[in-house]
Amino acid sequence: MFGVKKMFKPTIKKKSSIDIVPMIDVIFVILIFFMLFTTFRNTPTGIELQLPRAVTISEQKKENFVIDIDSSGNIYYKGEKLTYERLTKIARDVYAENNQVVAIINADRNVKYDHIISAMDSLRQAGIYQLALAADKKE
Repeated sequence: MFGVKKMFKPTIKKKSSIDIVPMIDVIFVILIFFMLFTTFRNTPTGIELQLPRAVTISEQKKENFVIDIDSSGNIYYKGEKLTYERLTKIARDVYAENNQVVAIINADRNVKYDHIISAMDSLRQAGIYQLALAADKKE
């Protein structure tokens, strides 16, 4: 018998498709990046403070002993939340290294006066008597 050769190849068309899984992965990474990036605070210490405004302010050196007091009365040094006792201990250590240090208090404009006085008292107990209150320049 004669061998029958197929003269035509079967024409099964493969569906062409674009793999979108890598593109979805990239979109999710970008989305997560922006979600995280927008939640970061703009201040260096991460504490949101609204300083009072004044016309007669003077610029201070960055290497001074700077503490922050938020509107709730919480005290922070380099982003770490402190008690008044811990503030006194840290201030005492800073004063031991440099007895000419100036303590700058960044207090929110809505903080109670009592919290500022307590912070100043803690600093004085540590030996720091050169104190400055921070403010933003009035325009």
